[in-house]
Amino acid sequence: MHSLVSDSYAPDAFDTDVDAPSGTDPRTLTKAELADLLFERVGLNKREAKDMVETFFEEIRDALERGDMVKLSGFGNFQVRNKPQRPGRNPKTGEEIPIAARRVVTFHASQKLKSMVEQVALREQNQS
Repeated sequence: MHSLVSDSYAPDAFDTDVDAPSGTDPRTLTKAELADLLFERVGLNKREAKDMVETFFEEIRDALERGDMVKLSGFGNFQVRNKPQRPGRNPKTGEEIPIAARRVVTFHASQKLKSMVEQVALREQNQS
């Protein structure tokens, strides 16, 4: 199975930018870069690739807005959770203030994704 992340993006799909100076943030894969990768690897034209990426994320957003769980095999699960109101504190004054109830999106990585990320970390550690 091919990774959609090209060698020009990073040496490994889960590696950070190995050329980045120490103390800088790792590279960020954007939606535009995903569309470019679909264009390069799958052979879609640029408009189709951009539309495919946008549609993919729209479908995930729509499912989460409906309260559905999104399961991406080998990657992880997105889920909406309702957090109840809870007490909080103003850090400056110590005054107790209520934190409003809200809906939050959570992501749980699959065991496969966790293992792949861990393997990269172990390889980097062994190279040091």
